[in-house]
Amino acid sequence: MTSAGPWHVRRTVDVGAFLLPWAQGVLDESLRRSSRLDPGSYEIFGQGSRVNGTYLEPTSDIDLVLMLKTPFAYGWEQFRDDVLAALGESFVVRMGRRCLNVDDPDSLFGEMVDILVATEFRHYTGPGTYEQGVFFRDREGRPIVNFPKQHRRNGDAKDLRTGGRFKETVRAAKRVRLRAVREWMIDAPPYLLECLLYNVPDEIFRGPAPLRDALDWLRRRDPAVFAELPCQNGINRLFGPGPDQWEPAAAGRIIDVLHQI
Repeated sequence: MTSAGPWHVRRTVDVGAFLLPWAQGVLDESLRRSSRLDPGSYEIFGQGSRVNGTYLEPTSDIDLVLMLKTPFAYGWEQFRDDVLAALGESFVVRMGRRCLNVDDPDSLFGEMVDILVATEFRHYTGPGTYEQGVFFRDREGRPIVNFPKQHRRNGDAKDLRTGGRFKETVRAAKRVRLRAVREWMIDAPPYLLECLLYNVPDEIFRGPAPLRDALDWLRRRDPAVFAELPCQNGINRLFGPGPDQWEPAAAGRIIDVLHQI
């Protein structure tokens, strides 16, 4: 550790389970030092493989969501610009394809943390009832709506129902994916794999070869049924024309390659 602060702890240090709350604390502290943002107007929470328990390496990146809770009179673009300015008072920051990055290779916070700047999105399911999601735009300006809290909740519930076999199988699929990307030169996004496996019935994960059996189940789906599979959040569709969706045929090829390996 250096005198610059706790975020300068190197990756070689065993940071363990405190990484996520530590990263949330560093981000919140940096934002509170600025007068540009009201601390009560935003929420910080984790998403991605680390918080979902499906990461492979202890040094996997920490994905944080910085969500504006009152977006109705304050658009995403203005919030993004205010966040960039606020964090720019403490760090060198830039916008990536979707996330905000801290450009400090000597900082654990800069090395490991990606920040998705978003505003709250409400998917109404009835009068006065809604699912809370996030809204943001990618580098090309395309709007994206996702539901990371529901993704995490549904994955945790499925893992509990399968005695821990669901997330274990997701991690196994990600390990096979590394070989598929290297040897077969295919694009196999981990998020897509997790969502595909989420759609597999719980009982298949209790067998002696859950990954093989899950891939077999997916390969046997009727193409029309396969094309309608939902994301793990249970709200978005997995396939379609959106920037965070895929083509069923491409996903089918990924499944075939993983099955061969």
